[in-house]
Amino acid sequence: MFSIGESIFVTENPNGAANSGIIIGKNGIMIVDTTFFPSKAKRLVEFASSLSSKVILYVINTHYHLDHTLGNFAIDAPVVGNRLTKAYLERIDLEKFISSLEPMIQKELKNVKIVPPSVIFNKKMVFDLGDKKVEISRIGGHTPDSSVVNIWPDNVCFAGDLLFAGYHAEITRESDLNIWIKGLQTLKTKGFKWFVPGHGPVGDLRIVEDMIFYLEKFNTLSSMLKSKKSNEVIEKFGEDPVFAQRGFPLLFEESLVDYMRRDDLGKNISVDKTRRS
Repeated sequence: MFSIGESIFVTENPNGAANSGIIIGKNGIMIVDTTFFPSKAKRLVEFASSLSSKVILYVINTHYHLDHTLGNFAIDAPVVGNRLTKAYLERIDLEKFISSLEPMIQKELKNVKIVPPSVIFNKKMVFDLGDKKVEISRIGGHTPDSSVVNIWPDNVCFAGDLLFAGYHAEITRESDLNIWIKGLQTLKTKGFKWFVPGHGPVGDLRIVEDMIFYLEKFNTLSSMLKSKKSNEVIEKFGEDPVFAQRGFPLLFEESLVDYMRRDDLGKNISVDKTRRS
């Protein structure tokens, strides 16, 4: 568990699984993302209870992918999310998805249900925790509903899957790289001291700059694939330090394939798309 001061905590998963956050304010606690497994979410609640006797006021979802939202089921608190997050979660066929998983994981997820947001915002929503303000706003890019959670005066930004630190990003046919890059460039100007990625360790402005550079190169690569042999291009870029030094190497090729299949950048929404846990 990584701590930012004495009131913000982040679960940094060493295997690259989705991060979660605990925000402790004067008026209560908020949790950011709940991971794929409800059992993990329960442990997150237990840890929050060991830190403070305050009540958990809300859970915030940064986007709809199940590795950030399926744990909602295990936490007894209203879920905050963008209207698109709610719509996408309500359209997922969870039974079909779970049936495609390994038997051990199916057993772990027995009787689990998707819990979509019940507190909805369109563009932005602000919560007052007494000694800090928590602002959640939709940026888009990774997915159309991708949102960031900004905490003031702590100058902390939970960026969800707009940031992958040390790992390849999941880029799909629903991603819009131009919006994604623009959103990250805007975050650079906000004066944040800490950035919490959706996957990977907490960092400073450098992980945002690295992500922008990664996405720009990925964009170049996808353009080159239109006119060159894919194997030659992937092999060349696979040796590039920007790509070679990141975890989830198979995700790199999967993202390229999925992204190149899009009909129209950012328009082809795949609501059943879920990430690895």
